[in-house]
Amino acid sequence: MIHVIAKPQNSSRVEAFVALHQAGLWRWLRALGCEAARAEEHCQDALLAGLHHQVQDLDAEDASRWLRRAAKNLFLMELRREKRRPKFVAFADGGSTALTALNRCLLALAPRDRELISRRYEQRDSRASIATALGVSDAGVKQALRRVRDKLRLCVQRRVNLDDRESNEPTGSNPRTSP
Repeated sequence: MIHVIAKPQNSSRVEAFVALHQAGLWRWLRALGCEAARAEEHCQDALLAGLHHQVQDLDAEDASRWLRRAAKNLFLMELRREKRRPKFVAFADGGSTALTALNRCLLALAPRDRELISRRYEQRDSRASIATALGVSDAGVKQALRRVRDKLRLCVQRRVNLDDRESNEPTGSNPRTSP
């Protein structure tokens, strides 16, 4: 963990900097295989280091690149200390392709599955309260969430792979008529 004492700054400017970069940086770490809680820690450490090094004075793209590199290095140092290897699922765009695919997959879910995901992740309801609202057991909600997450993971993987194949095709080619 990095301990950095940030220089005093305009709080609204700091808040804007954090708001601009935090979610993307967290997604970047998760795409690298970092656990959610650790991703949050590394994200905060990278943002603090960025503020210390006045990264917020750079343009947004350069600041984002600097923060991703810092967060990735924090994550890799953690893995080295714990003698683990990362499970890389990196996206060159920081995860925005996967996020777009996830949004499309969410729209394709059955209404009950969408409600389940919404209650758990948007409204942050507990499994017990979801179980009560839907008239099922806590274990039933746990299993249903696991099943829906598996569906979403496969759907996102298919969509991202499809987008990759489409972007690699030569312009003007029609995959149905090409040999």
